[in-house]
Amino acid sequence: MSRRGAVALLTGALTCGWMAATACRPRQAPPPSVDQPVVASSSGTVPIVLFFVAEDGRLQRESREVPELPPAPAARVRLVLDELLAGSHGGLASPVPWAVTVQTVFVDRAGTAFVDFSAPPQPSIAGTSAELAFVYAVVNSVVANGGGVSRVQLLFGGREVTTFGNVDLSRPLPPGLDIVVP
Repeated sequence: MSRRGAVALLTGALTCGWMAATACRPRQAPPPSVDQPVVASSSGTVPIVLFFVAEDGRLQRESREVPELPPAPAARVRLVLDELLAGSHGGLASPVPWAVTVQTVFVDRAGTAFVDFSAPPQPSIAGTSAELAFVYAVVNSVVANGGGVSRVQLLFGGREVTTFGNVDLSRPLPPGLDIVVP
């Protein structure tokens, strides 16, 4: 075989090998442009549990389906709170007695969620059972769905408060299942 024939044969083999490797490699999608919205893949829904007020004043669990939960704990907590504030789908009463907004959510490495709500109107809500229902509907809902959150510290209007009516808020709270309907 001549030198020219060997070079042609080697070039042909390399070209075929490159084409085969390129054809077998998975194709990458082009990055989305600024004008195109990024559409999340739909893998169904995920159940969450929220706590609302039953007729007897105790908290009752309500299951709900939501899109896939965000992996970041703060984003997950915010989604849970948005669902809680949207109200019950099963006819239970809202634990939130005023038009409240979630201003900030932060989750530390120890598993404590810090949730800053807009300040309640003054005078605050009346009655220990309403105060307990609000606090523990939030705490229980966040811990039940928070992905590693074990306690919740409530703040109002960007400030720490020591009490909310008769409820001690001087420290992060664990779930309170003693006021939940079994």
